[in-house]
Amino acid sequence: MLGEEMNNHNIEELTHETERALDIKIVAALERVPDVSPSVPADFAARVAASVPSRRSIAAMPSRWGRTMMWVCLAVSLVVLAFAAGGRVGQSVGVTTAVWTLYLESLAIAVWLGVRRWRAN
Repeated sequence: MLGEEMNNHNIEELTHETERALDIKIVAALERVPDVSPSVPADFAARVAASVPSRRSIAAMPSRWGRTMMWVCLAVSLVVLAFAAGGRVGQSVGVTTAVWTLYLESLAIAVWLGVRRWRAN
C-alpha cells in the first residue's frame, strides 16, 4: 500500500495470461464450424438448378478470312521482294542481306501457316 513498491512482474504475468486466454478463445471461435442445416432447405440446390435457363447450342461456322489474308499478304510480299531484288545485280552486301533475311522470314511464316493448317485438319 503506502510506501510499497508496485510489482510490475505480476502485472506483466496477468497481462500475458489474459492475452493467451483471449487468443485461445479466438482460435476456438475460428475453428468452430457453423451449423447451417436448419437455415438451408434440403431442396435448395435442386430449386436453384431448376431456375437456371438452359443453354441453347450455337452453331457457328469458323471464319477463315484471317488465314486467307495472311496467305495473300505472304504471296504479295514475296512477289514484291522478287521484283525489288531481281533488277539490281550489283547490290551492296547490306541490301542483299536484308533481302535474304526477308525471304527467310517469309519462308518461316509460310511454314508456320502450313503447320497450323495441317494440324487444324
